[in-house]
Amino acid sequence: MRIYKIEGRGYECNKYLILGRKNILVDPGMPEGFLPTLERIEGIVKDIDLIINTHCHYDHTGGDYLFQEHFNAPVVIHDLEVEALRRGSDVTLASLFHSKMVPPGEVVPLGEVVEELRRCGIEVVETPGHTRGSISLICGDYLITGDTLFAHGVGRWDFPTGDLEALKSSLLKLQRIIQERGISEILPGHGENAPTHTLDIESLLLEL
Repeated sequence: MRIYKIEGRGYECNKYLILGRKNILVDPGMPEGFLPTLERIEGIVKDIDLIINTHCHYDHTGGDYLFQEHFNAPVVIHDLEVEALRRGSDVTLASLFHSKMVPPGEVVPLGEVVEELRRCGIEVVETPGHTRGSISLICGDYLITGDTLFAHGVGRWDFPTGDLEALKSSLLKLQRIIQERGISEILPGHGENAPTHTLDIESLLLEL
């Protein structure tokens, strides 16, 4: 398995391209980042089999429909956020970015592909708090954390479906996974990657 990071521009999220038994794009970002992201992807691989969203916010999902149309790949999101994405509801926060959500044509509930992902060496971890359907992904000794955990902080919980207590529990869960699974580095939804030996999740929790 190989993972390529494509850094987001401005408010856009980081995108991750996972190559293995299936080629997977995690968090396509916003429509304005489509062409430079596509150019970077096609410099590495020509086909994408699956698009996965770590949660439904527009800075992660706004470009879903463009990548789906280009690669003819289904979009996957946690079961609890399928309808928000299909409808392009306010929960996606598109208006916060002065935009209108264009929903992807095909949205697949995460529960339908969890075992398929496991066979690809990718393990899904439910990490609610930033949103109720937020997820993280264990990929070998790397951990894609979406907007739950960053190199120097944690995700906000004051948006629709956010929950501080759920976020605290998710951070503790990630801390256990990092220790028990020997995770070497987290790959967050925004900002720089973080070697796990530099993380101090306990201190982050005390600040909440």
